[in-house]
Amino acid sequence: MDEISGVASSDDVPSSLPQNLSLKRKSSSKIGSKDSHTLPWDRFSHWVHSILVVTFDIEMGQSIESIYPNNHVKLSQQDRTNICYLSFPDSNSGILGDSHFHFRFRLDTSTSANNFHNFHQYQNLNQTSRSLSTDYENYNSKTLSGLQVERNFMFGYVFFRQVKDKTLKRGYFQKSVVLLSRFPFVSLFNYILGLVALEYFTTGEEVIETACHDIDQWPLLVPGELLSIPILGHYLEVKFPVNIEKYSLPIIYKKDLPSVPITLPPVHEVNLFKCLEPILIHLHLLWEMVLLNEPIVVIANLPSVCSELVQALVSVIWPLKYASDYRPFFTIHNSEFNEYSSKSTSPPGLIIGVTNPFFTKCLQHWPNIIRIADVNKIVQFEPQESLENSKSSKIKKTNNIKVVETKPAVFTKYKPFLNKDKSIIKNILNGSESNRPYEAQSALLRRYFSGLTQIFMIPLERYFSTLMPLHRNIYPFKSLPKLKEFDADEFMRSLRQPGPDLTPSLKGDLPGLYRKFFDSLNFKNWLEQKKIEADKKLELLQIQLLSDYDVNNWIKGKHEIEILDQYMNLKKKMDLIETKRIEASDQNRTRLKSILSSFVSALPEDVRAILK
Repeated sequence: MDEISGVASSDDVPSSLPQNLSLKRKSSSKIGSKDSHTLPWDRFSHWVHSILVVTFDIEMGQSIESIYPNNHVKLSQQDRTNICYLSFPDSNSGILGDSHFHFRFRLDTSTSANNFHNFHQYQNLNQTSRSLSTDYENYNSKTLSGLQVERNFMFGYVFFRQVKDKTLKRGYFQKSVVLLSRFPFVSLFNYILGLVALEYFTTGEEVIETACHDIDQWPLLVPGELLSIPILGHYLEVKFPVNIEKYSLPIIYKKDLPSVPITLPPVHEVNLFKCLEPILIHLHLLWEMVLLNEPIVVIANLPSVCSELVQALVSVIWPLKYASDYRPFFTIHNSEFNEYSSKSTSPPGLIIGVTNPFFTKCLQHWPNIIRIADVNKIVQFEPQESLENSKSSKIKKTNNIKVVETKPAVFTKYKPFLNKDKSIIKNILNGSESNRPYEAQSALLRRYFSGLTQIFMIPLERYFSTLMPLHRNIYPFKSLPKLKEFDADEFMRSLRQPGPDLTPSLKGDLPGLYRKFFDSLNFKNWLEQKKIEADKKLELLQIQLLSDYDVNNWIKGKHEIEILDQYMNLKKKMDLIETKRIEASDQNRTRLKSILSSFVSALPEDVRAILK
């Protein structure tokens, strides 16, 4: 079959393709095969919750016209209402033609365990609110923290079409195709949805059914492995990242040169430079505010602009995970609107993107507001125009509302702790003057931000390592020693100890920034994850000791209760290994099974019968 080299014309498919993703045209019916034990829609539900068509009716308003796969998807009424409003632009921008954007919403937890008739995804959700399926837990353990799946949240990727139609009462045809998924793969799903939506608007609903069947042929997502996935006669090869990888400059892939390779933006990223260019001089301010979980509202004219900027903001602190809630696109009809707009309590520490002008009034009490222009009409700021050092940057109830509504800028009450690094801004501005490609500019920004975060976290990582128990205090048949508690004062003293400066590029009130960071959700989440990782490491060390230990000699002279107690402890470790919550070698796994058998053999026959 013919290979499609690069991206087809705009009349055929979307204009961009994610990095490490190659595109070939093949027959979908010949691609992919499922295991014999895999149930219908099992693989589909791993990747995608559902694909919906949402329409606007002059009398009924927004409504879900159809859901695919038909008769297999459940959504609560609250979820349906949220999705309907989030699937249409909430502004007076008068968008004509096609546009795409994405949103993130909190699932109605009263029914989230029953969203899919196939309970493969939700097998334990009715027992514990913190559970995810084994597939998702395995994925989360291997992927970037910022790309992990969260049980109570889902992403919606929207392809919206609005065209004039005199036959309709309102004079416009308005309809959205929406793909729901737990994965934050903005580039990948926007691209795939573009393929589906464009063909849907041309040929009808059968194409969505075909796409669903194609997705049901996809393999399980394994970070780091090259996956082959079919979609509507195309064959995609995708590799999902397992860490912060080096970013190479993209090679433009032209349709008339099928043999030329292509490298394009990663499957999970938005164009960082395109998003931040209008507010480039505020890079360090934004990094600090995101790091500290400051409340931020992004106001734009278009949902595509605000959703991409919010997604860009939560990624500037990678590899640290942004642990607060964030909403790339938020409307006045969201079920949490009253909670977020209430002036009786402090604004929650989250980031939201909005387009409705009403938000400039109801969220004027928020301490940090970003007013962004259409990215195609970027306003360049000179350094002396920086609002973060100006009195006019403070939010006021009267005069500044008009400014927030009209001028792209950052309005904040936040006072940064660190000094601005002018070198990166100068580098980016020089790149703009020399027409450096957006992709190259984004790569520079991504490397800079990840380096900034890593430098900030190095002292914390080093201090945490001192909390680990010594190896000599770990024994095969004793309880594992506990980690020492994180002591903020002790950490601050460690910063003043003689030795190499671990944070040479961070100038300013670094102790003050750390103190503030300790109060943030980002820090609390980081510390919790480090404790989980440390516990796993201690478990593995003890497993290794057990594997090398002469268990039969230990059993001699031991009471039945002692042997049974160690059997139960070892059985718990085996359960962790079998469910892949701990990655043990095949050799250790085999050895532990042998030890379990030795324990059982040493017990009385009546006890052995119970254990079996």
